[in-house]
Amino acid sequence: MDGNSYIYTDLSALPADEHEAYLAEGFGGVCTGGTAVIEVFSTSRRISKNDLVTVLPLQSVSIREVSPDFSMTFFKIDKTMFLDTMSSLGKITPDFFFYMRKNFQFRLTRGEVQRFLSFCRVIDFRNSSGDPAFRRETILHLLRIFYWDFYVHFRKTVSREGVPVPLNSNKENIAFRFAMLVYEHYKQHKEMAFYADKLCITPQYLTRVIQEVNGQSARELLASHVVLEVKALLRDANLEIKDIVRQTGFSNQSSLSRFFRRHTGMSPTEYRRTIHIIR
Repeated sequence: MDGNSYIYTDLSALPADEHEAYLAEGFGGVCTGGTAVIEVFSTSRRISKNDLVTVLPLQSVSIREVSPDFSMTFFKIDKTMFLDTMSSLGKITPDFFFYMRKNFQFRLTRGEVQRFLSFCRVIDFRNSSGDPAFRRETILHLLRIFYWDFYVHFRKTVSREGVPVPLNSNKENIAFRFAMLVYEHYKQHKEMAFYADKLCITPQYLTRVIQEVNGQSARELLASHVVLEVKALLRDANLEIKDIVRQTGFSNQSSLSRFFRRHTGMSPTEYRRTIHIIR
């Protein structure tokens, strides 16, 4: 979602079609009529009226068997916006993202559908009015509420059932273990050889598996996690850049700045200005 995006009802705006592909944009929406089959990686769900669908960016998705009367009201969110949304939600662990791959459909009550549609109207209004300098951050706050509810539901489910997220294949298991290792060791280790050794596989095979399962290279996944952590720390106005350098394992401030600019197009200080922490 960017400054020109609004809430959609035109299905041609959906980032998914009948061909399985890794999506640059995710989406969240409610089915308002008809049916369709949405597949995220190897999990298929038949979507019907009053179903809420939440698909994260960079997932392998297709939509097929779309009935003539199928309709949705939905928003779209790109990777950058999604990472900025996640950066202020605390320590989101990788198992949440694997959980969302298999739990992207929820049946809503009639009242819950109306609340979601009201939420969409608020996003639409905020995205088309007000001070443009504050518009993006306003939308981020709204999206954080949306995704936070899913994370709370996920934590309650895991706590209640006491079981790990089920994985369908050995490659998914490798990808999940890699993500958890990155979460644990990214400060000290930013080289693929370390993670491959931990997983008892070659760096080449690790790269191939992550590309196949996640639609991005292992280095890109690691970089995305580091960017997420840096953005979360930058939101804390009490932290100086040198503190963030130390907490994220960079050798110096210049190294952090080069990395952050390469992956976001702006310096850490510029990013802070965009979220209005620095006035």
